[in-house]
Amino acid sequence: MLKSDVTVTALERQFFLENGYLIKRQLLSSESLSLAINEANALLKKPVEPLELEAAVGYPGAPKTAESEGGRTIRRVLSLCSRSESVKNMATKGPIAGVLQHLFGSKTPAFLNQNHHNCLMTKAPSYSSDTHWHQDIRYWHFKQPNLISAWIALGSETANNGALQVIPKSHSAQFDHDQFDEDKFFIEGLEKNRTWLDNKIQLTLEPGDVLFFDSRLLHKATRNATETVKLSMVFTYHDATNAPIANTRSSNLPEIQLGEG
Repeated sequence: MLKSDVTVTALERQFFLENGYLIKRQLLSSESLSLAINEANALLKKPVEPLELEAAVGYPGAPKTAESEGGRTIRRVLSLCSRSESVKNMATKGPIAGVLQHLFGSKTPAFLNQNHHNCLMTKAPSYSSDTHWHQDIRYWHFKQPNLISAWIALGSETANNGALQVIPKSHSAQFDHDQFDEDKFFIEGLEKNRTWLDNKIQLTLEPGDVLFFDSRLLHKATRNATETVKLSMVFTYHDATNAPIANTRSSNLPEIQLGEG
């Protein structure tokens, strides 16, 4: 089991298990945060594939095509761990790894899966988009849905610049197939979804805060209405009791064991 000085109290773990998310405030040191911000700015200054453009995703608010005004706006810089050793260390060692080991509650190792998230997530002024309510597990292929993502705030995240909204306890719900549309988004206009949607919470994060959330937690985000790009780094993990299914997108890239190297 990974050794760590990070404390996750019994109440914090219980909150995570019951609600599907936990925010650890100021989890990153000032040094780690500065390194991450510098890496993020360097990656955006000279962007190199693989990238995901807002136009390619086509969510509400995104440019219609790559040739449209703002069409080259980057939504995500992918394969982050293979681009930066310091970012990989931040994501797989130290306080983030320590919190994950506590949240999984397992004596077996935990792993970062490089196929999902593993990215610098941006929300740019004018050309960012709205994401609908969804569960991240919808397109992932694992033996169990027990995965946790770490969302690392590199700057302030509020309702004004598109911070995440979540629906507490939705990670443990048994939803019916017809509560989602054909793209597996939770249908906002459906009456049977109203009780869940009425319980949504707007999260706010400060630089160095880390949000941990279950892969089944319903969440969404709106556009960035400010004049400053919002930057976050996001990674996804599972423990050794779970595993990606062979010959699927979830098993394409090698995994990184937390605490090793």
